[in-house]
Amino acid sequence: MTKPNTIIDCGCGASYERREVQLPIKDIGCFDCSDCGARLEIWSSRTVPAFKRVDAVDAAAKRA
Repeated sequence: MTKPNTIIDCGCGASYERREVQLPIKDIGCFDCSDCGARLEIWSSRTVPAFKRVDAVDAAAKRA
């Protein structure tokens, strides 16, 4: 069963839609906010996050 997409908010106000992707091999990485550079997530597994920037209106609609 796959997890639903979630909305991740950075402290600077930027919002990202997060989903999970399965890879055939282990991946090590991190994701930083494109606005302020804050580190939002670190991973080391075959299940890795994929992020897409969303505006505030889209983020609010997806939370509802």
